[in-house]
Amino acid sequence: MKLFNTLTKKVEELKPLDPPKVSVYTCGPTVYDYPHVGNWFTFIRYDLLIRTLVASGYEPKWVMNITDVGHLTSDADEGEDKLVREARKEGKTAWDVAQYYSDYFVSSLNKLNFLEPWQMPRATDHIDDQISLINQLQQKGFTYRISDGIYFDTSLFAEYRNFARLDLDEQLAGSRIEYNPEKKNPSDFALWKFSPKDQKRDMEWDSPWGKGFPGWHIECSSMCLKYLGQTLDIHSGGIDHIPVHHTNEIAQSQSITGKPLANIWMHTNHILINDQKISKSLGNGIKLEDIEARNISLEAFRLHVFESHYRSQSKFSWDSLLAAQNRLLRYKNFAIKRYQKFNNTLFLPPPDLLTSMQDDLNTPQALVLLEQYIDNSESRPLSQDSISQTISLIDSLFGSQLTKTEDIADSSKVLIQKREKARLARNWVEADKIREILAKDNIGINDSQFGPVWYYLS
Repeated sequence: MKLFNTLTKKVEELKPLDPPKVSVYTCGPTVYDYPHVGNWFTFIRYDLLIRTLVASGYEPKWVMNITDVGHLTSDADEGEDKLVREARKEGKTAWDVAQYYSDYFVSSLNKLNFLEPWQMPRATDHIDDQISLINQLQQKGFTYRISDGIYFDTSLFAEYRNFARLDLDEQLAGSRIEYNPEKKNPSDFALWKFSPKDQKRDMEWDSPWGKGFPGWHIECSSMCLKYLGQTLDIHSGGIDHIPVHHTNEIAQSQSITGKPLANIWMHTNHILINDQKISKSLGNGIKLEDIEARNISLEAFRLHVFESHYRSQSKFSWDSLLAAQNRLLRYKNFAIKRYQKFNNTLFLPPPDLLTSMQDDLNTPQALVLLEQYIDNSESRPLSQDSISQTISLIDSLFGSQLTKTEDIADSSKVLIQKREKARLARNWVEADKIREILAKDNIGINDSQFGPVWYYLS
């Protein structure tokens, strides 16, 4: 199985450290608001990764964290904690906000038919682990203290520039991040932030350095090391994590262990809407509920995600989503053919979708193979086994639910038989009358040399 390694900029062969087990860490949501479709593109693609690993015979240990503290509004560790800001807007505590959006996220995973992660740890449940890592960094001489917290000195980690692929000399006031004059280097980042002296935070903890809360980056290092060991097989996240979050994860983790944090780093590219990046700050975030409000299924949304490659800059549009809904309808009409019996059917092995998935999760190629397979099935009926095996494969890889596609009612089948007798008797009036009755029940009929073929109209 080949995967794109962002750090080496090439597709590499997966070589698990402890086969058949594969350790996978995915940066999960910051639970201060509803995820938008851009977020879901990323998460769905990593569900696809796990499904491909399972289909390839591996046993993935998938950890996806929940960030419920410490993610500040600025890359420079300035501004408010995002949960604190949202709590003030909603008139709730930060704990209430975190719980609500955490519950929402988990329920949405179920609605989107995700495989269940092995672990979904929360940052607030691992404060002691994070304090322990900061202590180790302090003992190794990587930290220093300023007025608002304990910081990691990136100048002491020689490979920081290489991992980030950044020009650190450009990280001055007014450039990528805000400039804090107390920091030794613009790229230094907070490990522990002190609580304001004039107020009590909802979320704060005692530490050897004073009351406060952890930085965003240390939480992922603590959970990676706790659940998956010093080096994991695959670390995944969005491309926007590369310059700051993941680079800082690497710096602090490797400074402690002396080992690579992950052998393969996978990053999904940005999602655009109207040629703009989708983000909460731009106010163009579309939620799952917005999709459902247009009577478009979340199963169709998953297909829309797979129409583009995870490394490409994908575009979300309502027209494309409607096209995915039509594609899904075609797949469902293919699926219901397993309920129909024809003479002289053909057994056609399922398309080799897994090979495309193993080639750097090439979903566009897999969909082409699937369309060709369904096209070929139109010329001659496939056996029920062929169809059943194919839709089971589609469901296992894409997370669709074609195997749950229901057959038409027996009463409708009786009408189809009556219509076929009328058609053979050239009683076109009666045949058309029955077709109209079936159409009211959302059933269409195609007359073929092998007999009538029914399908859903919508």
